[in-house]
Amino acid sequence: MSASQKQSTISIIVIILLFCIAIAVGFKQQCYLTEDTALENTLFGDKFIPTDDVENYTSSNLYEKIDGKADLYLNNGFISLQCRRFGDSSALDKWMEVYLYEMGNSDNAFAVYSMQKRADGTALDWTQLGYSTSDAIYAAAGQYYIETVISVNDAELFKAALNGVTMLAKSISSGKEEIPGKNFFPTENLVADSFKFISADAFGSDLQNIFAAEYKIGENTITAYLCKDPTGGIYKNYHQFLIDNGGTELKTDSQLPNVKAVELFGTTDIIFKAGVYFAGVRGTAPLNDLKQTAEKLFEGLSKQK
Repeated sequence: MSASQKQSTISIIVIILLFCIAIAVGFKQQCYLTEDTALENTLFGDKFIPTDDVENYTSSNLYEKIDGKADLYLNNGFISLQCRRFGDSSALDKWMEVYLYEMGNSDNAFAVYSMQKRADGTALDWTQLGYSTSDAIYAAAGQYYIETVISVNDAELFKAALNGVTMLAKSISSGKEEIPGKNFFPTENLVADSFKFISADAFGSDLQNIFAAEYKIGENTITAYLCKDPTGGIYKNYHQFLIDNGGTELKTDSQLPNVKAVELFGTTDIIFKAGVYFAGVRGTAPLNDLKQTAEKLFEGLSKQK
C-alpha cells in the first residue's frame, strides 16, 4: 500500500470514529434528558419545543436564577431546581418557562406554595394546591413546587401551558394533592384559601413548622394554628416567649387541656395541648370569640388518631 493510500485509509477510519463518537454523545444526551428530568421535549405539545437544554441549580447557585427570592426556598428545604424554556415553533415571541423545584417533602412544597400564593389567582380544577393568573400557573405536587410563566397573553399559549403543568404534576405525584392538616381545622367561619405553612419565625417567635388558617367573625380576624408537639416542649417554650416579652396572663373559663390565655401588644393567644399537638388561636377579637374558635379546633384535633 502506498503512502497516500495509507493516509486515505487512516483519514476514513478517523472520520468513522468521530461519527461513532458523535452518535454516542447524542445518544447519551438523549438518555440523560429522559432519565434525569421530567421537563421532557414534548411536555407542552408538539408545537412548543425546547429552546434550550434543562438548567440545573442547587442550593449553592440558586440565587443566580432567582436572586432576591432564593432565601424563601433555601429556608424551606430546597434541594434542586430544574428550569427550561419552551417556544412556539411558529412565533418566537410566544414562549413559556417552567420552574420545577424539588423541596424534599410535601410540607416544604406547601410552605413555598402558600407563602408565594397570589390573591388574584383562579383555582385549578384538578388540585387543591394550584392556581393560575393571567401570566403564570402555580402548583404544588408532592415534594415539588411548579411555576410556569408565559411571555404574552395568548389563549393558545395559556392552554398549552395549563395542559403541560397538569401532565407534569401527575407525572411526579399523585396529581390529587390536598392541603396538609386541612381536616384538623374547623370549617365554620373559615376564610377560604387562607391555609398556610410557616416553617420558621412564626408570629415573631421561635415557632417552626406551623399550619395556620384564618377565621372571620364579624369584623375580626382570628388565626388558628397547630403543630406536632409530642413532648409539650413547644407549648411550654411559646408560652414562656409570650410572658418573657411582656405578655399578661388572662383568665378564661375554657376547659381545654393546659389552656392558657396571654395578651401581648393588643393580641391575645389562647394556647392548649391536644394529644401530640400544640395548638392555639390568636387575634384582637373578643376573648369569647377566640375561646369558641379554640374549642372547635380542639374538637377537630381530638378526632384525629
